[in-house]
Amino acid sequence: IKMSMEIKRLDPLFNNEREYKEFTERHNKDCVKKGDLATYKGNCYLGIDSGSTTTKAALVAEDGTLLYSYYSGNNGNPLQTIKDIYKKLPSDAHIVRSCSTGYGEALIKNALLLDEGEVETVAHYHAAAFFEPQVDCILDIGGQDMKCIKIKNNSVDSVQLNEACSSGCGSFIETFAKSLNYSVQDFAKEALFASNPTDLGTRCTVFMNSNVKQAQKEGATVADISSGLAYSVIKNALYKVIKISDAKDLGRKVVVQGGTFYNDAVLRSFEKIAGCQAIRPDIAGIMGAFGAALIARERYKGEETTMLNLSQLEAFSY
Repeated sequence: IKMSMEIKRLDPLFNNEREYKEFTERHNKDCVKKGDLATYKGNCYLGIDSGSTTTKAALVAEDGTLLYSYYSGNNGNPLQTIKDIYKKLPSDAHIVRSCSTGYGEALIKNALLLDEGEVETVAHYHAAAFFEPQVDCILDIGGQDMKCIKIKNNSVDSVQLNEACSSGCGSFIETFAKSLNYSVQDFAKEALFASNPTDLGTRCTVFMNSNVKQAQKEGATVADISSGLAYSVIKNALYKVIKISDAKDLGRKVVVQGGTFYNDAVLRSFEKIAGCQAIRPDIAGIMGAFGAALIARERYKGEETTMLNLSQLEAFSY
């Protein structure tokens, strides 16, 4: 029996294993150089990105090598992170400059007496430019928010972010995966080789849920739905948040970041829809902290740091 389908179908993300292998090999090149903190001697620079629910930290060496990184839920106590760094710091390594960014930028800067504070768009730009000096657009999709930062003449030209709804963000995929008893990682893997991704549209989560139910009635598999959701997240970001009519308007050199882009299906959807080869750094989730550390390194002029030391931190109360 041939029934007409209400839910349209889209092109597969990857036609075969070879295409996926080429895709992963290309993205594995965008890596930051990592060093061993335990054996490091010399000056280092600390960046802290205090987010709404997670705290990220990055410690970089003189040449921009990443010596230490931290990414975790702050559980309402973002000050714990710094003690951890001090305890791992060898006696010959010294944090000479520090910088905070993100939601809690002022809180962390004042509490720990950091040297610098910087708005997160500038921190993200510094990190993106480290990987691609000619970057002209940064797309950041997190758990609850998405940002599009346009760069012109090496400075931030405009910023757009979602104001009303977070239906197209990472937490939506996470919630959906859990409802089908999948981990986020396994749910993302399912999407890669789906032969008939479902077109779930770019409307609100409630409408998308009803589209999913309809697709399931029409025999769509979990793989079809997972790849359909990956397409939807990107379409939401481009057409509803950034409000562009043509994805080619984004720019020629696009850097993508934020935890959601660790999902290969979402990254592939973006490249297919935007018709470009994006750069996804291997530290996509801690780019704010990495950018803040690079800013601290850039602004260091040999002066003494004001940051609390370990004994002051141990005695710290608030």
